[in-house]
Amino acid sequence: MRKIWPIAFAAALLAACSQPSGDLKPQVAGGPALTVEKTAVPHFRRTYRWTLEKRVLDPASGELTLSPGQTYTLRYQVVARAQAEDSGYRVTGQVVFRNTGTGTVYLQTPTDTLSTGESVALDCGGVSFPYALATGASLTCTYAQNLTDGRSRTNTAQVAWGTDGTNFPNTAQAQVNFAFTSPTEVVDETAQVDDTLGGALGTVTASGAAFQQAFEYPYQVRYDQCGDYRVDNRAHLWTTDTGAEAHAEASVTVRVPCQGCTLTQGYWKTHSRKGPAPYDAAWRNLGPLEENTPFFTLGQTWYAVFWTAPRGNAYYILAHQYMAAKLNVLDGASAPPEVLSALSGAEALFNSLPVGSTALTSAQRSQALAWASLLDSYNNGLVGPGHCSE
Repeated sequence: MRKIWPIAFAAALLAACSQPSGDLKPQVAGGPALTVEKTAVPHFRRTYRWTLEKRVLDPASGELTLSPGQTYTLRYQVVARAQAEDSGYRVTGQVVFRNTGTGTVYLQTPTDTLSTGESVALDCGGVSFPYALATGASLTCTYAQNLTDGRSRTNTAQVAWGTDGTNFPNTAQAQVNFAFTSPTEVVDETAQVDDTLGGALGTVTASGAAFQQAFEYPYQVRYDQCGDYRVDNRAHLWTTDTGAEAHAEASVTVRVPCQGCTLTQGYWKTHSRKGPAPYDAAWRNLGPLEENTPFFTLGQTWYAVFWTAPRGNAYYILAHQYMAAKLNVLDGASAPPEVLSALSGAEALFNSLPVGSTALTSAQRSQALAWASLLDSYNNGLVGPGHCSE
């Protein structure tokens, strides 16, 4: 079968066959062109300056009154603070001039400036200007500029250029913004903290422009002899990079009066061998059974009586204040005659009751509450030698 070619296709085929032999090259639109590319990398150093603060959380006054043998848990706080100091501001980068057109172009001496007024010196490898840049070629210049502060800036590189080496009617430029947000070098961001009483408290690592971290720890004190004492201690910080140091001190004065001091029933009930607070050896003054000593005719131990809620029962109201006052006196606290009389009266009342009974007559109840009020004042330091710190 004979093929019939479309007229348009046949015409095209005929034209192609009529071309001279050889390579077929695409036709490219020509003309001179220059582009500028640039980078700007900010650098700065951040150095942390550390301070240390130490204070006594408990007792907040920094003063204690204790009875001989009484244990007290001091509480301290150490605060490490760091403030950032930034310095060594500079910017580095490069500027690339690229001939992206056809034909040689000639560059005048390029300029590089900052929006804050500084001129940046470009290092173009020692070439002379005007500089001839062939088609497809490029020229790379570098720079490193020290700056006086950390303000954000715009960096602009610009060059005049032409095609004959004598006339430079064209300009090309590139612009980039930069800011000093993340330091390229950090000094003394990490430090160690220890304490003469608290031991090694830990490692601190600063971040941001300002930083702080607090440590808290307990420390128990006890003095078996009356007298005046002082608890001194010192916190110490040193940085990992440069060894810079900071110190802070705190003191607590402790008075252990020879005439003793008094503690409340809330203290004594929690400081036996059964806790939950640290054991106070003054419980031994009751005898070998200590908190397990039977309480008169009641059929309960001292410990059990302490932990029985009175619920308005005058017997238990008096018993609680009596036990605390008795332990205070046995521990060496002086007591005025009216307190000693109340203790004797309470003992006589407790011994007079039937086994296991807490029932009081109206008169006995009134007397029991009066004695309980006086002994409560004694235990709280309102009467007698004064109150111990609890």
